[in-house]
Amino acid sequence: MSLPVTPPPRADARYRILIGTAALVIIAAGIHEAAQVLNSILLAMLLTLTVVPAFEALRRRGVPPGVAVVLTTLLLVGGLLLLLGMLGFSGTRLLQVLPHYQDRAQSLRQQLETLLAARGIEPGRVLSLDLVDPNRLLGLAAGILSGLGAVLSQALLLILIVAFFLAERSVRDRMVQPRGTAERVARDIRQYLGITALTGLAFSVLVYVLMLIIGTDLALVWAVLAFIMNFVPNVGIILSVVPPVLLTLLEHGWQRALLVLATFLVLNFVVDNLVKPRFMLSGLDLPPIVGLLSLLVWAYLLGPVGALLAIPLTIAIRRVLGEADVEMPDLGVGHS
Repeated sequence: MSLPVTPPPRADARYRILIGTAALVIIAAGIHEAAQVLNSILLAMLLTLTVVPAFEALRRRGVPPGVAVVLTTLLLVGGLLLLLGMLGFSGTRLLQVLPHYQDRAQSLRQQLETLLAARGIEPGRVLSLDLVDPNRLLGLAAGILSGLGAVLSQALLLILIVAFFLAERSVRDRMVQPRGTAERVARDIRQYLGITALTGLAFSVLVYVLMLIIGTDLALVWAVLAFIMNFVPNVGIILSVVPPVLLTLLEHGWQRALLVLATFLVLNFVVDNLVKPRFMLSGLDLPPIVGLLSLLVWAYLLGPVGALLAIPLTIAIRRVLGEADVEMPDLGVGHS
């Protein structure tokens, strides 16, 4: 009688890694295909986490559940309308002024070509000048604002989903269990959003003042762009600094453009490396490489919305995996 052959532990571990990798690929493909639906649900969940403290404050003051849901939803409506109005104004204003800088942008491009040619460098072999076309890069900023506005244009659907989430919470408090993993995930994400929003607001105010002092056009547009891009990890500062620097270059020359660039970088360094870490809980802030990788992954899976959701989703997954590891029961494996 032959005994059953069992694979060695190392081979078993390799099979688990292979199966786990295959499962991740399948899940990622499903998320990518369902991105349009998931974006609305995930944005609604994020908005719900944002307004839940206001809802709970109303309930603690004795406001009936139905009235609390209505008041919290109206607060969310007001916030979304304000954000949509700012995005709409900024995008429209930027698209209106772009044609006025067409000649200056073309002149700057010709100067760059002449400078390279004078040094014996053929511009086409070094880089495509389309990459440094000011008109195209300014148009990128308009596209970002328009894209965000298009996402938030589904505000009615988002508000309805949030209202149902709040109604469910008022009927039975099962959406977020007290002291459970979901509650800790919600707390971490709320803290991240709150700190990022406050630092982004301070950053955008400083950008607005800087633009007024320098004399760059569309100061409010660049302040709004800086606030929104503050939620995009790692590359957000690049996307927010390039358009105002280029516009300053077209309007006032390279000296003021360099001043704008240097001030942006200093402000970003202070916010990201000195201010935020003082308020983040231990283990809440992610290393830069993790933030960059999460941005690439979620932007690929969910599109532009994934760039905004990258850090909250990564925080949630890390917390869930960490809780699962800590709370894993001891099954007595390996004990005699």
